[in-house]
Amino acid sequence: KYAEDEATEVANILPGSKIFLRKEATEAALQKYGNSYRYLHFATHGQFDPEAPLKSALLLAPDSQYSGILSVEKLYSLNLDAYLVTLSACETGLSKIANGDDLVGLTRGFLYAGSSSIVASLWKVDDRATAELMTRFYKGLLTHDKVEALRVAQLETKKKYPHPYYWGPFQLTGNAK
Repeated sequence: KYAEDEATEVANILPGSKIFLRKEATEAALQKYGNSYRYLHFATHGQFDPEAPLKSALLLAPDSQYSGILSVEKLYSLNLDAYLVTLSACETGLSKIANGDDLVGLTRGFLYAGSSSIVASLWKVDDRATAELMTRFYKGLLTHDKVEALRVAQLETKKKYPHPYYWGPFQLTGNAK
């Protein structure tokens, strides 16, 4: 319910943003425009598959070319040079150890695709609290580095929603500056 408002707010904070809502938020759009922006923000559904972590995915809109399931294995074939990818969705930061000590999940997929850092969640998230946290996070990026902006956003969100369920699921992986 709040994901569209969240995406619009984030786009308003970052000058020169392009927003893809509902039917426009497709894998084809990501492939066409994904390498053109420093910030990629996904306010959508995510699913982690512990039995087949390469099948873990973000759920985008289907189109004539793609199913709308942006899986980890598809991320391995993308070339994204993003400064920050934010996965504002459930369980996007979960991974499973596979083939020795490799962690496989969406975070790894976006790092492999060339993103320097990813904000992702460790559990199912509350839609309203997440939208508020993300708005605070992006406003914080105007004056702080990524790790400090996330920390401040979490502390501010904690004031309204004291339980960690609401403010604690998001972590930063990769370059913190």
